[in-house]
Amino acid sequence: MPKLSILAGLLIATLSYGENMQKHLNDTRELIQAGKYQEALDRHIWFHDHALEHQPSMYGVRLSFALSSWKELADKYPPAMDKLKSVRDQKTKLIEDGQGNHSLFHDVSSINETLRETSKTVELFRILDQKYPSQAKECWNVANDSVIEAKAYDLARKYIGNPVREFTKVKEMYEHNKTLYKNPRIGGDHFKAYNENHFVEECLKVIEIALALDDKKAAGEIQTKALAILDDHRLQDALPKEDNKQDAQPSGPPNHRSPSAPVVGGR
Repeated sequence: MPKLSILAGLLIATLSYGENMQKHLNDTRELIQAGKYQEALDRHIWFHDHALEHQPSMYGVRLSFALSSWKELADKYPPAMDKLKSVRDQKTKLIEDGQGNHSLFHDVSSINETLRETSKTVELFRILDQKYPSQAKECWNVANDSVIEAKAYDLARKYIGNPVREFTKVKEMYEHNKTLYKNPRIGGDHFKAYNENHFVEECLKVIEIALALDDKKAAGEIQTKALAILDDHRLQDALPKEDNKQDAQPSGPPNHRSPSAPVVGGR
């Protein structure tokens, strides 16, 4: 599901953050390339802990590009992996003990995604669901992708509610990002292709949820509305063929062709 306007927000943040933070990340990557791994690790830890104090617009960059760079270092330098997992585990414990918030959960979720351990995000969200339901509701927009990927439909049913309403959010973000196409610093064919692919992928997730909730009517409605916006073969194939055929059947009794009637396309 869309996470507010994170698609465009990440790009805007990437272009707007301060030169000191930009230089910090660039210098850190140069240290990795030079094999100065411990110094690079120290800088990654500082950046993760303090970047937002200096530049709040680094929020998205901190949880995407910076973590990817940290993971690149961790693949070469085991202490960096140990520290990244330690940061994740410490924050996870705070959330489990009721001392968490949306930002802390987003940190943990992003690290899990970077480490390809999104099942841990689902496990943590289940704890929130059971012990701190109001916080679970607040964090759903971060957890939803991992929950859907894990096919944890019991949680999806509880927090998504109306799949058509979720599609409306996907559509609104797609339309918002379209307004950025002509922005010379963000737009262009690359961003257009990215936005369209993101729209299709998000629609497919909502359709998958609707089907999992046995709401074929909502799934069909979402498919129809999505195709009216973007005619993509993935959307065309989103529903099982038998469902499409059933939807196309007339409501009245079937018409039986007379044996003497010509067979169109027959031999």
